[in-house]
Amino acid sequence: MDKSAKTKLSSDIENRLDDFFGEKSQAPAVSTASYSLEKLKSAVLSIDWEITDACLTDLIDQSEALLPHFESDPITHALLRMLRALGRYIRKRKARSHQDAIKRVMSVFASLETLINDKQLGEDQRKRIVAKEIQAFKKLKEQVETQRTVRYAATAPTAQGQRGEPVENELAALLEHHKFKQAMLAVEERLGAEVKELKAQLASLQNELNTMRKS
Repeated sequence: MDKSAKTKLSSDIENRLDDFFGEKSQAPAVSTASYSLEKLKSAVLSIDWEITDACLTDLIDQSEALLPHFESDPITHALLRMLRALGRYIRKRKARSHQDAIKRVMSVFASLETLINDKQLGEDQRKRIVAKEIQAFKKLKEQVETQRTVRYAATAPTAQGQRGEPVENELAALLEHHKFKQAMLAVEERLGAEVKELKAQLASLQNELNTMRKS
């Protein structure tokens, strides 16, 4: 991969991650000569066993500590940023985080470990690995946004004059409009049925009167 291609890939990944869960870049620390995945692996395994703030903070810190070592490798750098973003998201949302978020942590770390430890991987294979993780990452992002939309629609304030987030208020207004429209349609259908029944009764009475007049 030439320098311009690396720069573009790095830029694309940065943009994706900046949008995901509000994940923002931070200036990396000064790189040191050596690094180890053991502490990060320990944090990941701890989360698989029990999800705590301490474990998630450790995951975030260990991901950040490794970032400076892979500044020139946008593929590995991207996976570390994914881990950091996922850790921040789960720590923030806790029990409300998406059920697949932990699975993504495990998958991203497994791919990261493969990229770093398997020296026989070609560039195309490395690209395929990170592309798969980015696609799954994007899918989770979409699921999270859908989850948030449903939650806002269910809990947004509806009373006039109440304050809330613009998106929540808009969703509440749309929901109320939909409910009102449904109610009006139900009333119209009921009135239509009643009018139809009255017309049938009037026609029956008219027939009876006509029969009486002829007799």
